[in-house]
Amino acid sequence: MSGGAGPAPVGRLDGKVALVTGGGRGIGRAVADAFAREGARVAIADLGSALDGTGADAGVAEQAAAEVRAAGGACIGLPVDVADAAQAAAAVAGAVEAFGRVDVLVNAAGIIRPGSILDLDADDWDATLRVHLTGTLRMTHAVAAHWRAAPGPGRRLLNLSSDSGVFGEPDYLAYGAAKAGVIGLTLGCVQPLAGLGATANVVVPQAATRMTASIPVEELPDSERWQTGEFDPAHVAPTLVYLASDASGWLTGQVVGGWGYEVHLYGTPGRVRSMFSAGPWELGELFRRFRPTFEPFVDRR
Repeated sequence: MSGGAGPAPVGRLDGKVALVTGGGRGIGRAVADAFAREGARVAIADLGSALDGTGADAGVAEQAAAEVRAAGGACIGLPVDVADAAQAAAAVAGAVEAFGRVDVLVNAAGIIRPGSILDLDADDWDATLRVHLTGTLRMTHAVAAHWRAAPGPGRRLLNLSSDSGVFGEPDYLAYGAAKAGVIGLTLGCVQPLAGLGATANVVVPQAATRMTASIPVEELPDSERWQTGEFDPAHVAPTLVYLASDASGWLTGQVVGGWGYEVHLYGTPGRVRSMFSAGPWELGELFRRFRPTFEPFVDRR
């Protein structure tokens, strides 16, 4: 019997190269840390802006990367405006230059600005959609071009959305609308990316970050659980490690939630009840049948 220490443990992401937007802080940072611990080489792309999207600090990405390296990981930091097409392409090129390719893209960059349909400022709407939706588009387009030029298996697109994008968010209307758009964008990528060896999934996280810290705790779902530490961003990361790994190759075009100690699979929208007419609808018949046909099936959340 050998007295040696035995083989070194194999990371679940050994050999992978991951590009994580918004990786300087919050959920993105937790994901970058977890990916590096599991053997991936990581490029952190982060503009270093304030929570509302203003300003920039190039040091945020590099500081995060330096800390990942200090913990034994391979990591570079890239200050990137994800919604700028040229900068998005440059981020992918930078990761390829450093590590040879990109296998996994995690779009976690985001901002938040308050406003309901009654008082939303047009600039706040534009800025929020620019980062969440256009930024996800630009980065996905850039990595898809790389995958098309250098085909290979095991590619993964992981776009972060929110329950706000599933159920709406009255006090943060732009944020909810942008996150709903991320779901539609991701599902529209499934078929084209499948031909490039890639899966595409949406991740709905719930975590204590500077974004959730800006919202009164009583307005957060499961408000009593936010004081327990369950929603530390580190607890979101295992779900993304699985989705980034080769083990997840069977899963694409889905919405998966990582909430504290829970993992959820969301149903995609579908018809729950239908009514039919033998020909063009006669208004009297439509009015008579509409409520009794559909009301028992209405989701009133």
